[in-house]
Amino acid sequence: MTRHAKTAIEAGRAVIAVNPGGCALPVVDIIAAHGADCLFIDCERTAVGIESVPMLARSAQAHGLSAVVRSPSRDPAILTRYLDCGIDGLVLPQVESAEQCASLRAIARAATKGREGTLLLIAQIESVEGHRRLDEIAGAPGIDLILVGPNDLAHSMGFLGDTTRPEVVAAVDDITARLAARGVAYGLPVTAATAGDWVGRGARFLYASLDSLLKPSLGALRAAAGG
Repeated sequence: MTRHAKTAIEAGRAVIAVNPGGCALPVVDIIAAHGADCLFIDCERTAVGIESVPMLARSAQAHGLSAVVRSPSRDPAILTRYLDCGIDGLVLPQVESAEQCASLRAIARAATKGREGTLLLIAQIESVEGHRRLDEIAGAPGIDLILVGPNDLAHSMGFLGDTTRPEVVAAVDDITARLAARGVAYGLPVTAATAGDWVGRGARFLYASLDSLLKPSLGALRAAAGG
């Protein structure tokens, strides 16, 4: 059964997106077998190069997963190259204006010859400026989802990635509450302990890295084995 992330989100359902942290096809098999809906191919914060994107995307799609790429750049030429890889969605990092959203939509339209509506186009808000201009970004036509990045937001706020700071928690709460009030689909990093709460608060794109999924399980195993 095809798990199309965009269709699910439009229907108000939550999807689970897993970042494998690198390029390893057997890991895609495992992620798919255990219930993910979307493969998050991270070309911004991992060593995955564009040459690996078509292979990872086809592997995900063969399992019925949607393949979404996070670009390391907003450069139109680079975004077009990713779109030409046959992916299902594209994440634009560090979005701070409606104009950047409009550019993403225009690039996707040109690359797909007018079929950009089949893609999941995601704007990532992860800075103080992005938070300040949230309303105009949230209202940008053609953007399907806002992805909140607490780690980079914490850096932008001067807290060196400490997402537990009360100021960062308050900022994330403000962003997500305002998006939910507007009926704008959004996503953010979650854990098994927090996912249910976030779904109840309107989150529709539940992001997890393989590292975050393995860490508690391996920690528990290490503890059970005597430390």
